[in-house]
Parts: sequence; C-alpha cells; structure tokens
Amino acid sequence: MYKRLIEAGKVTIEGIDIPLSTRASESTLYDVKLNTDNLDVPISTRASEETLLVIKTKTDRLTFDANNRLAIQNPPNLDVLLSTRASESTLSAIKSKTDNLDVLLSTRASESTLSSIYSRIDVALSTRASESTLSNLLNTVKPTLKGSLFNQSVTANTNFFASYLTPASPPCTFRVFACFNASGVLSVVKRVGATEVVMQLNAGASLSANCLYAFDIAVASGEEINFRYSVDATALDVKVFEIPASIS
Repeated sequence: MYKRLIEAGKVTIEGIDIPLSTRASESTLYDVKLNTDNLDVPISTRASEETLLVIKTKTDRLTFDANNRLAIQNPPNLDVLLSTRASESTLSAIKSKTDNLDVLLSTRASESTLSSIYSRIDVALSTRASESTLSNLLNTVKPTLKGSLFNQSVTANTNFFASYLTPASPPCTFRVFACFNASGVLSVVKRVGATEVVMQLNAGASLSANCLYAFDIAVASGEEINFRYSVDATALDVKVFEIPASIS
C-alpha cells in the first residue's frame, strides 16, 4: 500500500513517480466509462497490441497502383501470364452454356471408365472401316430401282421400256412387281448381244386383273432385260429392282 506523509501542510504519497496532473481527470475517465459500458464483448477477447503489430508488418508489404488498386504480382511458379488465361467474360459465357446441361456431369462416364473401355480395344481404330467406307458398302448392297410404270398404258407384246434394263453389278437378281387392270400373261425378254428370248412368267398362266404379283429373274453379265404383256392393258404399277447377289 502507498504510504502517505504529511509535511509542511502537504500530503505526499510514496511510490508515485509522476505528477497526478499528467493523468486522466475524473471527467475524462467518466467519458471513457460511458463508452466502455456499451462494449458487447470483453476487451480481453480482442486482438492485442502485439497481434495488431504482426498484422501491420504484413499489410505494410502491400502495394497499390495509380488507381489505388491492389497490385498483385504473379507467383514465381506460374508458367504463363495471367493475362493469357480466360477472362471473366469468357468464363461467364462458358457458364451460360454449362447452366443448360440437361444432365449432371456426375452421370457421365468418368476418365477412368473411358480409359478402361479404351484399354479393351484390341486394334487401332484407324484400322477399322471409316464412315464413308461403310456408306459406300451400304450403297452396294441396297436394292436399286431400274425401271417403273405407274398407271400407264402398255401395248400387247411390246416392250415396256424404250431401253433395255442393264444390271450395274452382275450377277444379280431383277425383282419385278406387276399389277394390271386386265388379265394377261407377263413375259420377260432377255437379250444377249443381238439375240432375244422371251420367257413367260407365272408358268405361262394369266395374271388376274388388279392383283399384284412378284417375280425374280436371275441376270448375268452381258444380259439385258425388258418386259411384255400379252394384251393391251393399263399397267397400274410395275417396278423393277436390281438386288445385289450378296442379299438376293
């Protein structure tokens, strides 16, 4: 405890090393008390002077450009300039696209799954048929329309077509579908060079009027085909298809 001494009408307190006149007055302390009464947390929970000093040593290292914006240096381990990377507008444009994805990316095959599938391919894809090759192959096996009549008059025992039908890929099959409005015998005319032979279809029996029939005729290289009907009639529908040998 401080010891009070009375000398020559004065009170002296031992241990006080500065004049009391240099300390805060009662009114000053009262003002401080008014402010501290409203503190919502204990001062002991706030940063100490030492902590604030450490923070200051860090913030003192920050630099700002002429527009008072924080200047950020590229980290030394970046292998490219940040200016070469996607801008905010570019990323925003990408986001507008990905926002419209109709499925979650988590439902798509992972990199490991695709890698596993790839590892099971036992030959290089470059050794497989291309799309164009497969398309060309398809064209060689699908039927081709060689000639047709629809609701047209035909004269008895006269060739249907002005030019004989020639196969594109012999040997093959010519498949004819025929329907007439009158009963008669349908014949195929086969020509090799200057020689023609006429062969009756349906075992030489007349076709019934308004009925659709189908016949197959084998055609070899050098052979040409035409058709005749035994009576004047209307060919309601006649179609001749070339069927490749691979599917006939």
